[in-house]
Amino acid sequence: EIIDNENLSDEQKQDAVNQMVAMTDLQEEAAAETLLASKGFTDAVVSMTADSADVVVGASELSEANLAQIEDIVTRKTGVAAQNT
Repeated sequence: EIIDNENLSDEQKQDAVNQMVAMTDLQEEAAAETLLASKGFTDAVVSMTADSADVVVGASELSEANLAQIEDIVTRKTGVAAQNT
C-alpha cells in the first residue's frame, strides 16, 4: 500500500522498501538460528549482509559433517550462497 500511495515521496517509498528488506533478513537469520539450535548447535548466531552470512556456534571443534550441516541450513534459510557463508 505504501508503494502505491501517491501521497508519499519516492524517498519515503524507498525507505519503506528498505525497512521491509531488513525485516525479511532478520526473519531469515532467526529461522537459521532456530534450526541450528534444534540440531544441537547451541548459542548459534547468524548475521547477514547483502551477499554474505556469518555464523557463530557454541562449539570448540566441528567435524566436516557438522560444517556441512551448518552450511546447508544457513544456505537454505538465508539464500546466501555456500561460498559466502
